[in-house]
Amino acid sequence: MSVPHTIAPEGTQHHDGPRWIPVAAAILALASAVSGYLTGARQSEALLTKNEQLVAFTRAADTYNEYESARIKVSVFRAALDAGNVQHPHALEADAAREEAKGPELKRRADEDVVESQRFAARADRLTQEHQWLEVGTTLFEIAIVLVSITALVGSRVLPVTAGIATLCGLGIDLFALLS
Repeated sequence: MSVPHTIAPEGTQHHDGPRWIPVAAAILALASAVSGYLTGARQSEALLTKNEQLVAFTRAADTYNEYESARIKVSVFRAALDAGNVQHPHALEADAAREEAKGPELKRRADEDVVESQRFAARADRLTQEHQWLEVGTTLFEIAIVLVSITALVGSRVLPVTAGIATLCGLGIDLFALLS
């Protein structure tokens, strides 16, 4: 038994619903894709910035440890000199002076690295917030796609309006995330 085929006359098209539905769904899909791309880009940038923060923090800790080590050496050298049981006091005094001279520069570098780490942390936090807002915008675009698609099946007037509201909210949230 064969299934009868209905062939539309040449030049005619068969539409199950309003023509604007597939166009709207395509535009919403594009908006969702762009928003999704921006979401991923912000997330990657936030992770890289967080990594830079950790590197700067580790560098600050290492430099500060070096500073503390130099201060301890100075204290040990001075204690040995004060005890008087040193064979070459001038050499030990020179070593103490050399270690003490390192201190201010090491402290300055450690402080700069702490400030740099804090700057990276603040940037990573901002990028993470942007990522989270862009995720909300992307989700709203996806909801709008579903609502527009369902409109083709049920012919509701409420669903396209709701999809439009979701789209405007998605655009607003994405713009807020990108411009804040």
